[in-house]
Amino acid sequence: MSERDGNTVILRKARSGRAEHQARGMSPSRALRLALAQTADALYDMPVAVVAVEQVEISQTGLGRELDGGGLLILLDGPDGARGALRMDLGLLGALIEVQTTGRVSGRASADRAVTRTDAAISAPLVDAMLARFEAQLLEETPEHWGQYFRYGVMMEDVRGMQLALTAPDFHVLRLMVETGDVAHPGALTLILPAPPDIPEAHHPAHEGVLARTLEACAMDVPVRLEAVLGRIKMPLGEVCGLKPGDTLPLALDKPMRIRLEASEKHVVAMAHLGQSDGLRAVRLLLPHSERAALPVDAVEEAPQRAAPNRIAPDVEDAALSEPGAAPSELSALDIKAFAEQLAE
Repeated sequence: MSERDGNTVILRKARSGRAEHQARGMSPSRALRLALAQTADALYDMPVAVVAVEQVEISQTGLGRELDGGGLLILLDGPDGARGALRMDLGLLGALIEVQTTGRVSGRASADRAVTRTDAAISAPLVDAMLARFEAQLLEETPEHWGQYFRYGVMMEDVRGMQLALTAPDFHVLRLMVETGDVAHPGALTLILPAPPDIPEAHHPAHEGVLARTLEACAMDVPVRLEAVLGRIKMPLGEVCGLKPGDTLPLALDKPMRIRLEASEKHVVAMAHLGQSDGLRAVRLLLPHSERAALPVDAVEEAPQRAAPNRIAPDVEDAALSEPGAAPSELSALDIKAFAEQLAE
């Protein structure tokens, strides 16, 4: 035997062993097939043969196609607020009702009708018991599997309502084609469960530090719009619409040279003085009184000299730096004239 032939035999044996192991394992589709058949037999002595099973994964946009087609729509409650869905077609629902009322499945074609709350109540024991078996069989093989602990929640009236209730981005879908009773009456059942989120990478303190620095850098680079506000007035809309060139707006200002720097939502960032620097209009930020009082006397005296480029008339500055809550400072016409000349330079 050549080396190539030997490799082929080994590969064939490996595939055969893997297929046999997978057949012995408990997949979700096999677990649901067994759970439905065993539950129907235990509760109602009703034979259920699953003739076809299909397992797919869909996004939320594909829910409409899975839930459409009539039948009973049941919202399932899961752990931590998770929600799933189950659709039982009229064929399986009719067989379930017949076996509980007459003791057998007649095989008559199911009439196209609207489902009722009575239908939902009749199906609830089967659904809960089937999901419990489904969960137990999966836990024996794969404890981390996505199909854990879903139970009957409430009947939904329409497909749109069900779509709004299911909020996960992706879902596992198990479609079962079944034959019930001795007459092999056809039916179908669809189970929709939320797909598990992606497992994050291993937690590491170093990663947290990098992430924190990245977030800080991004936050510090965000542009912020600041507005220099001299004052605000309120006017009726009629007066605003009647404004024309040459009209004046009265601003009742206690400190005409004091302005506020505001961010969005009128959040005051700092107080400032109007002034100029290198021939341009400018503002000089002011320390809050609590910080100013904490400075040494010499530092307070030297502060104006360090900010000389932005300095305005001394008497105007002193008026603007009066204590909060104090009476408005009186500004003479000469003070205002001096300030206006500085702005015009």
